[in-house]
Amino acid sequence: MEYREIGNTGIKVSVIGLGSWPMGGLVGGVIGETKKVQKAGWSGAVDEESIRTIRKAEELGINFVHSSEIYGGGHAEAIIGQALIDRRDRFVIATKVRPVMEGTNPDAARRRIREALEGSLRRLQTDYVDIHQLHSFPNENTTSAVMDEYEKLKQEGKVRHVAISATDPDRISDLRAHGEIVAMMFGYNMLSPAKPQAFELAQQENLGTVILSSLASGILSGKWFGKVPDIDPMDKRYASFTSPEAVAALEKLKELEFLTHDDSRTMAQAAFRFILDTPGVTSILTGALRPSEIEENVGALDTPPLTDDELSRIGEITAAANEIWRGG
Repeated sequence: MEYREIGNTGIKVSVIGLGSWPMGGLVGGVIGETKKVQKAGWSGAVDEESIRTIRKAEELGINFVHSSEIYGGGHAEAIIGQALIDRRDRFVIATKVRPVMEGTNPDAARRRIREALEGSLRRLQTDYVDIHQLHSFPNENTTSAVMDEYEKLKQEGKVRHVAISATDPDRISDLRAHGEIVAMMFGYNMLSPAKPQAFELAQQENLGTVILSSLASGILSGKWFGKVPDIDPMDKRYASFTSPEAVAALEKLKELEFLTHDDSRTMAQAAFRFILDTPGVTSILTGALRPSEIEENVGALDTPPLTDDELSRIGEITAAANEIWRGG
């Protein structure tokens, strides 16, 4: 495993990290409380398997795990909390909050940040998180209050660092004028590769980059190429993956299997390799629900880099697939 520093924090994280959104499941909620179907849930999660996956990640050298208060209504955080009992010091934990819920009242903004964090800490069964991420920018009227509250939380030892799940340079600059921001989180993969400004900003400001959606919600795993996805109708991806346009686009994406022609890598590993070969990446969050999946993901580190010819062909195929998705 390779480890890279997040900005200038001194915190080194595995270049392959573990994202927990899928672990929130379709029927989420805090363990031990009444569960309810989530509006943005994933199918296929089994709590015991999720815990084994986190333990396997540790065996493979992964020390970075990410969650959010909204994943499964807090269920993903609760799973992480169970898995990391007696091993908290071996992991860098990041989780997210949606500050937009606080409106324009500065006092409400402060309460929102503190209450969300304290809820996450309870579910994660920890006294602190290494990184607390804003899921979006605060209202401009509450930015100062939000960052002031973070300073208090850091002084109390409940938060080590703050990050943002966004890449707007002007908004980030404004946020940093009020307090510390150490990293940006954003989606990046073969299907949506155009993020040069984000990496340039990260380099200029010495910010870490945490990559989301590395498999485009599972599309780039290849398991649905050329076929209608077998997916639970309650899954958040159902409508967008089973429309006629989506099925046609998945048929086009089947051409990406040329990347695996000599069995040197799986389709998922090729997708991770695409990101690993991009300068400026700090860590890639990879979703997994079973130990075998996280093993496959980490295996991308041992696969050959993509060639210029492969990158050119990837661009042609994914551009055509995106055009189909858009109905062009």
